[in-house]
Amino acid sequence: MRTPLALILGPVDQLLKEAPSLGEREKFRLTTIKRNAQSLLQQVNDLLDLARIDSGRMPLAYVCANVTAMAQDIAAGFAAVAEERAITLSVRGEDELYADVDRVKFARILVNLVSNAFKFTPSGGRISCTIERIPGARFLVSVQDNGPGVPDAMKQQIFDRFTQGESGQGAVGSGLGLNIVKEFVELHGGTVVVVDAPGGGAVFQIEIPVRAPNGAFVRETGEDSVLHTGYGDDPAKLPEMPVPAHRAGKPRVLVAEDNPDLRLFLYDVLIDEYNVSLEENGQSALAAALADPPDLIITDLMMPRFDGERFVRELRAAPDFPHVPVLVLSARVDDVLRETLLEALVQDYVTKPFSPQELRARVRNLVAVKRTVDILQKELNSQASDICELTANLVESRKSLQKSLLALQVSDRRWLGLYDNTAVGIALADQSGRILSANPALQRMLGYGKDEIAGVSLVDITEESQRLMTERNVQGLFDGALPNYQIQKRYEKKAGGYLWANVSASRIPAVDQDGPMLAVIVEDITAKKEGEQSLAATRAELARVSRFTIMGELVASIAHEVNQPLAAVITNSDAALRWLALEKPNYEEVVAALRRVSRDANLAGGVIARIRKFLRAGEIKQEWIAVPKLLDELLLMLHTVLQDAGVQVVIRIEPDFPKIFADNVQLQQVILNLIVNAVDAMRERPGTRLLTLEVKEDAADGAIFSVQDCGVGIPPQAQEKLFDAFFSTKQDGLGMGLAISRTIVENHGGRLWLDTSVESGARFVFNIPSI
Repeated sequence: MRTPLALILGPVDQLLKEAPSLGEREKFRLTTIKRNAQSLLQQVNDLLDLARIDSGRMPLAYVCANVTAMAQDIAAGFAAVAEERAITLSVRGEDELYADVDRVKFARILVNLVSNAFKFTPSGGRISCTIERIPGARFLVSVQDNGPGVPDAMKQQIFDRFTQGESGQGAVGSGLGLNIVKEFVELHGGTVVVVDAPGGGAVFQIEIPVRAPNGAFVRETGEDSVLHTGYGDDPAKLPEMPVPAHRAGKPRVLVAEDNPDLRLFLYDVLIDEYNVSLEENGQSALAAALADPPDLIITDLMMPRFDGERFVRELRAAPDFPHVPVLVLSARVDDVLRETLLEALVQDYVTKPFSPQELRARVRNLVAVKRTVDILQKELNSQASDICELTANLVESRKSLQKSLLALQVSDRRWLGLYDNTAVGIALADQSGRILSANPALQRMLGYGKDEIAGVSLVDITEESQRLMTERNVQGLFDGALPNYQIQKRYEKKAGGYLWANVSASRIPAVDQDGPMLAVIVEDITAKKEGEQSLAATRAELARVSRFTIMGELVASIAHEVNQPLAAVITNSDAALRWLALEKPNYEEVVAALRRVSRDANLAGGVIARIRKFLRAGEIKQEWIAVPKLLDELLLMLHTVLQDAGVQVVIRIEPDFPKIFADNVQLQQVILNLIVNAVDAMRERPGTRLLTLEVKEDAADGAIFSVQDCGVGIPPQAQEKLFDAFFSTKQDGLGMGLAISRTIVENHGGRLWLDTSVESGARFVFNIPSI
């Protein structure tokens, strides 16, 4: 039940917040929906709470709380409505009283009692909430008002479900509030009663033990309040409806309805065609009808103090009152009462909920019959005046038709102006996709003249790779399989080249002799696409520059990796020369030395090849990569840097870890960035410097890489900007490493983030999804 209500309240809230330009009537309609959906949600919550109580699944979460402070907080929540109605609301008794209660349920008890008091207290009245200790380790809460009080016959059943008292303020409810009070009080082991207040009004008294039952867990808590304010506020205050001046010649409808939302909704439904008068109960409606008889009366049946049936009966009994048709609009489904009223008192009976269109049609018919009867009555008195009135009606009808024709012509001119001058391309096409007509914007986009574009097939000028899909989409629209579709595609221009476009297409039903057609809206995004391609190229170049920067930082390590095999080449070459220079050359030793020279030269060449591969430019080139081998190559490249910084590396990866599909160079760049950052973060740290590199496999996220250091960590104020371009926590940092790394990971379909759950140091995590 809550799900459909959420799908009503959510979109309505969005419409109210995101459309400030709405007119007053549109705001009223949306606010009415919101108010009544919130009211229905509260009733659903009440019913669910009672269901939980009935099934024994409503536990108490005891907490030692200051109930006096809670009462003061709740009273503050009603301050706005108390001020609006000039009601004095006070909290008396103990300055501080701690008791073991369920805070949420005890707050609900107080809110329901105070809210009930506001319903029955007249403007300018008084409401008090008194809290005091009583013998027997219990405390007493009394909520007193100076309203009409509770009759003796109602004092016991007032706490039953769906029982409501007679409200002097016209308030309505579900009849569940006091029952929930009784159930929650009894869950606390307490009692609730209602007695007469001195001087008039009612006093609701609840007694609850100060301490929880033995064995119950009681949570200790401070004074931090979990209560919210604004209990007495309307959930969504209705805007005032604009009241037009009385319009001569318009029929007048009198509406008697006690619910203010429905009263204003009826006003909104009828005001365009009628002069509408609103009354909130049968008594005021009777006085208004007798003072100035309307053309139609719409009345509810169930209204406080003076219901609709009594109103209609007294109206019919009034002498000399004209025969005004009455339409009953009620939620009461009673066939016997309906037949009784229709036989003798009213002309129509509509049950709630109802369709506004149906209501307008019924009202229109009743008013038309009433006016026809009036016209016939006047004809008996004066034929001449009747002819004048009929003539006036004919003239008015003719003028109305002329105005309608003029409005249609204006609408056509506006549409043609939009069609000819909009920057968006618009086309109408037949069932095969051939253009029947196209506006100037689409003609310019595709390079066709006005006479040339008719008959051009939208399917044929679609880029070849998308033609089959376009044919299926067009066929789906005309077959009814698709209501509409939106797609990004390329069209071939007449003069060559392509037009990138966002395309929206929908089916127009057949009109008169014309069959169904295809409406196509084309937005030129060629410049946007070119900009995206330029941005991608710039990002790739920036990533390449970043790789050069990293190589500059690792120059010492690279030099060591190259110098070591080169030094070995020199040493073995000298050794070979010495073996050859002997009086009797030792060719076996020469061959062995030359083999070592070849091996070490290949090692140096391999280092240089890896560096050249790492620094090469180009787009993303994905391939199957063995992760353990990739990590070994990286750590070999970083051997000197890690050794100089005194960093120990721990690698955690399964030996048979599956290959991943990624760009080898770009993946190396991301891991290299993270390792270099981790090393820099630990340079000033005394003691053991440990860097943990872990790779795990996840069914949902693919390969998950993490790099963790034991350095100083990332300051909280820097975490939000950490991946922004040109932001760095290092004094001499460029601030591009993490930004580029995140872009690389996202281009692979993954994401890069900072894991804030570690207690010390920093841990960066990224994933490469599986394919």
